[in-house]
Amino acid sequence: LVALGFTLAACAALAWWLMGVAAAGVRFDWGGQTYELLQPTWLVVFAVTPLFALAVTRSLADLPAAQRWLGVLVRAALTALLTLAVARLARTTDATRVSTVFLVDVSESVPDPALDDARETVRAAWDARGESDVQLVTFARDAHAVPLGAEDDPVPELPRFEEADAGRGSDLQTALQLAYGLFPPGHLRRVVLLSDGNQTSGDVLAEASRARDFGVRVHVRPMRQGAPPEVAVRELVLPDRIEVGEPFPVRARVFASVPAAARLRLYQGETLNGLDSVRDVELEPGETEIEFRSIVRVAGPVTYRLTAEPKARVEGEPVPNRFAENDEFETTVVVPGKPTVLYVEGMEGRATYLARALSAADFDVDVRGPRAIPTSMRELERFDFFVLSDVSAEQVSLGQLDLIERYVRDVGGGFLFAGGENGYGLGGWQGTRMEQILPVRMDAERRRDQPSLALALVIDRSGSMNGQKIELAKDAAKATAELLSSDDYLEVIGFDSQPERIVRMQSAANRVRILRDISRLAARGGTAIFPALDAAYQDLAVTRARLKHV
Repeated sequence: LVALGFTLAACAALAWWLMGVAAAGVRFDWGGQTYELLQPTWLVVFAVTPLFALAVTRSLADLPAAQRWLGVLVRAALTALLTLAVARLARTTDATRVSTVFLVDVSESVPDPALDDARETVRAAWDARGESDVQLVTFARDAHAVPLGAEDDPVPELPRFEEADAGRGSDLQTALQLAYGLFPPGHLRRVVLLSDGNQTSGDVLAEASRARDFGVRVHVRPMRQGAPPEVAVRELVLPDRIEVGEPFPVRARVFASVPAAARLRLYQGETLNGLDSVRDVELEPGETEIEFRSIVRVAGPVTYRLTAEPKARVEGEPVPNRFAENDEFETTVVVPGKPTVLYVEGMEGRATYLARALSAADFDVDVRGPRAIPTSMRELERFDFFVLSDVSAEQVSLGQLDLIERYVRDVGGGFLFAGGENGYGLGGWQGTRMEQILPVRMDAERRRDQPSLALALVIDRSGSMNGQKIELAKDAAKATAELLSSDDYLEVIGFDSQPERIVRMQSAANRVRILRDISRLAARGGTAIFPALDAAYQDLAVTRARLKHV
């Protein structure tokens, strides 16, 4: 206990002394270099080393004394290294030379006089550099280092970027990142940013915080020469609701950086707006609102486009049109009209009565046959309502079924399914996606006079059918199996150089087994069609059914 007490007292005394040393700061010279501890408080960790000596004196290990005390020294050395690591031992230098990188914004939003001033700023720094270092980076969307120190002109003119659209943006973050690699060693790092501050990409604030961590001091010198002379069409504002045949206002908002004149043209579609199309206006600095009048004669999407032709107020002054791409603005509005109905009737001649009733109720009706069912969402979404009347499942493709489902579920279109001789179960809709769309079941019994069917599917499974082709063939066979009723018969023969009965002739009611067997179909081998057709004929010849198909 006495030894433990003395050891703890030694630890406490050492910790007290180390805390005093840390409070005064630790800085020393060695080998011509200056070192210091950035966090000297962690020196107190070294105070545990007296415990290593106590552990040796109390150890029961049968080792020579020299080896045990060597272990104490190794542990103390490792503790010292760990202490120096957490105390952040660092080498410090007193730099007197400064490296300054000028970042100059040469994007199109910076006027030429501002670039001339920036060049003079860089030239003054170059002339006064002495033993320090001065470098130059120009930037817009990208950043490039510009060599300095030529004999004829140490600071060249600041060129704008010649690449297409390269000057239509400012990425200050990219320019600052490029500057990190330009600083020579042994210099204080400085960055001078000359820009109008119109950042279009990047995050210069986050990069400035990172620069501080790298020991780079960032100075900002705003370009205050003002924006270049410019006229820009900012917006076209139309009413929230427009009625067919009713006049309404179209408000244009035009910005000018200097006093200017402009000729404005308003287009409706591809032609000039009928009521009010051309205006010659005087623009003051800031935003000006000009009101046009317009009228829409036909319902549907209508596109309005306003173009501005800037002019100088005083003859001889430059035309305020630095950026031609902002001289026009386009917007589209949908003008509601009569509700539109797509009426697809499966039996020709029966559409008259419903179409006449819908027209009398102020609906715009488009009557079509099953072959004219839309095949794209762009065509189908033009209609507010879709009526599908007395159309069988075989007249609607899987793609059109998917389109109808998305039209109802995603677009929110109205849908009416009407039965008849070709509707519901009689039309083969049982088990199809249509049954999932509608809140009804289509498992009604077929008419008694409908004949049973024996169907043989002969599918090419040769090597040329490998990949997507064989998968499409299997999907078609499965869709056929799901469409048949329990009164029908089905056989599937796959052929390459020899035919194979993948599904033997059996009742279509065995759907689960049939679908599983069809999935086994795989592409391989050559091609011999006739033996497969002959096998299908032989099987159908002995099958009792009113209708037989291959």
